[in-house]
Amino acid sequence: MVRALLDAWRRFWFTPATATNLGASRLMFFLGLTLFYLPHDFSGWGDVAPALLQPIWLFDRFDIPVLSAAALNIIQVIWKIALLCACIGLFTRASMLVVAVLGTYLLGLGHNFGQTYHFDAILVLVFWILAVSRAGDAWSVDALRHAAKNPGAPAPAPSPEYQWPVQGVLVALSFVFFAAGTAKLRASGLSWVLSDHLAILLDRVQYGISDADPLLPIGSFVARIPYAPQLMGIGTIVFEAGYPIALFSRRLRPFMVLGGIGLIVGIRVLMGPTFENFLLVNVFWVPWDRVTGWLRARFVGRTDVHGLLMSTPAVRSTDRVSHPS
Repeated sequence: MVRALLDAWRRFWFTPATATNLGASRLMFFLGLTLFYLPHDFSGWGDVAPALLQPIWLFDRFDIPVLSAAALNIIQVIWKIALLCACIGLFTRASMLVVAVLGTYLLGLGHNFGQTYHFDAILVLVFWILAVSRAGDAWSVDALRHAAKNPGAPAPAPSPEYQWPVQGVLVALSFVFFAAGTAKLRASGLSWVLSDHLAILLDRVQYGISDADPLLPIGSFVARIPYAPQLMGIGTIVFEAGYPIALFSRRLRPFMVLGGIGLIVGIRVLMGPTFENFLLVNVFWVPWDRVTGWLRARFVGRTDVHGLLMSTPAVRSTDRVSHPS
């Protein structure tokens, strides 16, 4: 029994995978963040009155200061450049380390003034997982430079080094959903679903209490549809508390992942909180090796353009590695 569990643990984390899934996920994740944060200005935190400062444990434990607006302007420019470099895979390891260090600081600033945001902490976890990974071995400028300097060099072989970072990100994402679902049940039990709690929330958010207004002002209308809030509550608990199922069941994975995305989109549309950056983590669910293999077979035929451009070998059907079922 113990040996079987250890074998399952090793398969989950360390089954050799191609560099494509990790590399393509890195590119898409940082591309989305680059575009999302490009217009975002963090310098305003430098002008907030010190009397309002309530440092979270990280800033308190390490005595991290809130810098001036001028200093924050410089830091955010460096961070955004690092995001772009991490996206295209230029000096990938160094870029991702800069993203992790400065991103932890910049995204953590807002948590020190009386409100804990629950849509960007997952991003910091992903930053640090990628910073210690080999996410630049494929789909990167670094990979192209290596191929140009070493003509005929073999492409990266499938390795556990390309599996555990992806699994780490997905486990972190699953814990976020699971914690949200179980917290609701632990605090309120079935009353969270069966009462009028969700209907009251849909009414309350119409008065500008969130970090953003709902995209559609129909929350009060939905709240008055018979049993609609209760059905939405059941769906919320099922998809949040049951989200880790996606890690192990290939058949249920599409339903759980799409359900989780639906929850985030529904919250944004009906209740306001901005989870757009949170949604970007879902790119790590995509089996990019299968997607690129299908596209190559569909549009390119036998020409291995993908392997030429991305320094990733073509994956035969017998060699393809996906997330464990």
